[in-house]
Amino acid sequence: MQNKRIQILSTKVLDEALIADAASHEMDIHCLPFIDTKPITDITTVDAINRLSDQPITAIFTSSKSVTVVAALTGKSVNWNIYSLFGATKEQVQKHFPQSMVHATAADSASLADEIIEAGIKEAYFFCGDKRMDTIPEKLAGKTDVRQLVVYTTHEMAHIVEQSFDGILFFSPSAVKSFCNANYIGKETTCFAVGNTTARSLQPFTQNIIVATEASGQAMIKKAKETFGKI
Repeated sequence: MQNKRIQILSTKVLDEALIADAASHEMDIHCLPFIDTKPITDITTVDAINRLSDQPITAIFTSSKSVTVVAALTGKSVNWNIYSLFGATKEQVQKHFPQSMVHATAADSASLADEIIEAGIKEAYFFCGDKRMDTIPEKLAGKTDVRQLVVYTTHEMAHIVEQSFDGILFFSPSAVKSFCNANYIGKETTCFAVGNTTARSLQPFTQNIIVATEASGQAMIKKAKETFGKI
């Protein structure tokens, strides 16, 4: 009997190489973005980032999008002390800020905040989107002066999904909200979350949740392979 090909929906567009790799392991990835992000490029934001680019600040990044936006706005390499999430966020930090020191990384925002507290950081700049979770500022309240700079906006892209999928990949709480506003998650569908924060946002809709160890498409595909026995 021929093995069944696994059908997986990704709520963001993945690299063609990842899709091809999954296909070679009998998993078909269908990409349909449920959120869209737009950089904030007003004069106030640009001036603030340009001023900081010449200072040895401590910077916090919890999304790869915030890294790419800040890098585009500075237009030069910076010498910052950086705390970031694992996976795609760290990869973008290393790519765009090679002269900066990545002091610590973590799998989720709560763990990253613990690293900052452990290091005794008194002041930090948190580059984020307008839909960011409150984890970083709340955990650091009273311990670290967190100066937040919103560098991109997030917008829901509603789609009604009629096909049934064996698995769905969620890369942010915003994508969960956008998907679940218009769709139902079946009991047989396995949901893959890109971190604990995204996993928690899925809990009101399903208990069939698997969390990737790193915030990257590659880590999510690896978890799907393991789950569906397609190694």
